[in-house]
Amino acid sequence: MWFFGQKAKQLSLSADMMRIADDAVVVIDRYQTIVMFNDGASRIFGYGTGEALGLSLDMLIPERFHLAHGVMVDEFGAGKANTRHMGERARQIHGRRKDGSEFIASVQIMRLSYQGQPYYGAIVRDISKDKQTEDELLRLAATDPLTGAFNRREFTAIAEREALRAVRYSHPLSLLMCDLDHFKKLNDIYGHAAGDRVLQRFTQMCSNTLRNVDIFARWGGEEFVALLPETDVEGAAIIAERLRRQMAEMIVTSGDQNITTTVSIGLSQYRDGEIAIDGPLGRADSAVYEAKKNGRDRISIYRG
Repeated sequence: MWFFGQKAKQLSLSADMMRIADDAVVVIDRYQTIVMFNDGASRIFGYGTGEALGLSLDMLIPERFHLAHGVMVDEFGAGKANTRHMGERARQIHGRRKDGSEFIASVQIMRLSYQGQPYYGAIVRDISKDKQTEDELLRLAATDPLTGAFNRREFTAIAEREALRAVRYSHPLSLLMCDLDHFKKLNDIYGHAAGDRVLQRFTQMCSNTLRNVDIFARWGGEEFVALLPETDVEGAAIIAERLRRQMAEMIVTSGDQNITTTVSIGLSQYRDGEIAIDGPLGRADSAVYEAKKNGRDRISIYRG
């Protein structure tokens, strides 16, 4: 009886803490469906407590981060750690309120279990006021809003810095240009939302496959570029072939459609003393043209 009383007391106090806490407490099941949503979560995200239950966690996350967040949850579930503080990550975490506005969040995630079934809990704090608006604007200015990859301007600036370093130390530097095959046809058949999903999945695949030192960006439309420091064109070909093969094997689900597509990749190496991106980019673009002319779904190395 005493044990029962202690348990009841603990449960009552825990419930009071959940109710009074300013921070959001959100729990999801293995399908990422919300099963717990406290008053703090209601205040931060703008959804009523009962309104949120049974809905997908995606509604609390900006759309451009859905894929990356899903991958993160899967990785955490497969790992051994029982908790992780997302504030320690290099990239900021963003939440989305009911009205569509976004905020910067500090998130601690936890592995939970109930009756043998896995659950994941998160304590979310809105730290927008702790961040400088200028930093956020700089981040947004550097990335593509759909995929989260670097945009053309940021990639060009980074490429010039890497080229200067390569020239200084006489190290090789290579560039890949990736062009998704028949992308206009894909949009026409499946719709632009499906096309956007393909672009996002391709970005995630490249981010997972490329090395930490590599720089990846969306150049425009269905074209992407990657800068490979310390890599000659032969080494770049190995990386490019891995990307090509993984893209050919990837299935993208959009609604009730399973979509497959391929990518053509052109490679070029910076020449001795070359700093500007125009030369290697133009040569990589020519190599992409050759890959497409020869049947698509292949890599082509510029050797002129």
